[in-house]
Amino acid sequence: MGNFEFPLVMSIGQILFSMFLFFPTFQDEMGKEFQITEDLSPQLEIFKENILLSSKDQRTHAVHLPLDLSQYHGRYLILESKKVYYIFINSTFVLKASGRLRLNADSLRNRYSNSIFISLYQKKWIDDLSVKCALLSTHDEWYNPKRPAHAFSNFILATSLILGIFFTTLFHTNPQLTLDYLNFTKLFYLRDREENQITLRVTSSVNLLFYLFCSMMASLALITAMQFSQEGLSFLTYSPAFTTGEYTGQWLLLALAILSVLMAKLAFVSLIGLLFGWRDMPGVQFFNFIRVLILSLSLIAIVSLFCFSMGIAVNYFTLLKAGCTLLALGVGLLYFKLQARTVFRSFHLFSYLCATEIFPLVILIKVLLF
Repeated sequence: MGNFEFPLVMSIGQILFSMFLFFPTFQDEMGKEFQITEDLSPQLEIFKENILLSSKDQRTHAVHLPLDLSQYHGRYLILESKKVYYIFINSTFVLKASGRLRLNADSLRNRYSNSIFISLYQKKWIDDLSVKCALLSTHDEWYNPKRPAHAFSNFILATSLILGIFFTTLFHTNPQLTLDYLNFTKLFYLRDREENQITLRVTSSVNLLFYLFCSMMASLALITAMQFSQEGLSFLTYSPAFTTGEYTGQWLLLALAILSVLMAKLAFVSLIGLLFGWRDMPGVQFFNFIRVLILSLSLIAIVSLFCFSMGIAVNYFTLLKAGCTLLALGVGLLYFKLQARTVFRSFHLFSYLCATEIFPLVILIKVLLF
C-alpha cells in the first residue's frame, strides 16, 4: 500500500507544480502588466551534424534554447505560436501547449537548476514561434492603456450584414433556386424530377451570383479560422490586419480567388464530361457540389454563432475539418445519384468521379488541413 501511495503523491505533486508553473491564471496579478525586455527568438538554435547552429532562415521542426536562469530573476519567459508546440526541458517532455504561454523563470530555476536546456517541437515547420523575456511591472499613476482594438469584430459585423443582405436579395429574386440550394433532403434523391432548367444551366447569371455568395462565405470562414485557429492553414501567408478596411480587402481578394477555383473546377468538370460523352452530367454534378458546399458553410456559421452566443470556446480548425467531411460524404451521395442517371458501368463512373471529385477533394484536404 505504501509503494502505491508514493507514486500517487509524486504524480499529484507534478500536476500541482505544472499548474503553478504553466497556468496563466496563477501568473497574472491585478494592477500589473508584462513588459517585454528581451526577444530570445534570435537565440534559438538547431542541431545540425550534432552541432548547435543558429535557426535563422532554417526550416526545422525543433529549436533549442540554452538558458542561464540566474540572469532572469523575477522575469517570465513568454512562448507564443498559433500552432500546437511541445516543450521539453533538459530533454524531458513537460507540456503540450498552443497560443501564448508564460513560464516563471524563478520557478524553473527552483525546479531544475540555474542552467536549463529548453527544446520546442512542432509537427509542421516552425515559422511563427517566438520566445521573449518579460518583466511583470506595476502600473504607475499615469498608466493609461490603449483601448482594445475592435477591427476584426467590426469586420465580422460588417461582412455578416453584407452576406445577410446578399442572401436576402437572392432569396427574394430567386426563391425557388435558393430553396433548391438549401434543401438538404434533395441530396438523398437519386432522381430529382423537380430540377428545372435554371438549376442545370450552371453558367447562368443567377447561378454565378450563388457561386459568388458561396465564395464570400468560404473566404469569411477561412479568415476567421486563420484569426483564431492554433493549427493548420499554414499554406496561406496570412498576417492579421489592423483596420476593418484591411480585413475587408483580404476577404474580397480571397473570395475572388475561391471563385476562380470554382470556375476552374466547373471548366474541368465540363471538359471531362465531354471526354466521357456525358453532356448532362456536369450540370447535376456541379450543382450538387455547390449545394453541399453552401450547406457545409451554413452549418459552420450556425455552430459559430451558437458557440459565440453561449460563450463556448470553439476550434474553427475543427469546424473546417467537419466541413471537409461533409464534402466527402457529398461525393459518396453523388456516386449513387449519377449511377441512377446513366447506363454506363460502375467502373467508368468511379473513374469519372476520381478525376473530377475525389482527387481534387484529396488535394484540398491535404493542402487545407495537413
